[in-house]
Amino acid sequence: MENTDTALLTIGEPLLSGSCEVSLDDKGRFAVPARFRSLLKAHCNGELTVTRSLSDRCLWIYPKPRWECVVRQLGCLPTITDPLCRAVQRTMLGNAVSVKTDAQYRLLVPPELRQQVFIERKAWLLGFSDKFELWADEQLQKQRLEDEKLLSGAVEHFDEHKALSELKL
Repeated sequence: MENTDTALLTIGEPLLSGSCEVSLDDKGRFAVPARFRSLLKAHCNGELTVTRSLSDRCLWIYPKPRWECVVRQLGCLPTITDPLCRAVQRTMLGNAVSVKTDAQYRLLVPPELRQQVFIERKAWLLGFSDKFELWADEQLQKQRLEDEKLLSGAVEHFDEHKALSELKL
């Protein structure tokens, strides 16, 4: 029996990876790239949740089963006594919007979320393991430069980083 608290990634389940440029129409919809459509249909019937990232100027888009796991984890946080936990819940849950792809596999991104991360017409959808990130083009270009700077000085020291020390690339 499969553990219902596991992430999207379990043995035999898909990995969301890669990046695709997407264009939003006047209503704020974008077409889910073809390579992700069958995966989303099979895994969540096109039902997703869009929310703010905790750390970057982008949106996180979770398939419904994975979002349900996130909600359970957030619900266990000690929000009465811990202001950081309240901030995490407020950001993630307070901005969360359930969406479903339409018949053409377009996904509507609510205007209030688009405004918070500066998404207008051109955006980028990045597969990020168990969720997607949706970035405004300019914001992603800035983030990629920051990532390059961070990696250029750190890659030779992965063995000293607790989470990266055993990474075999």
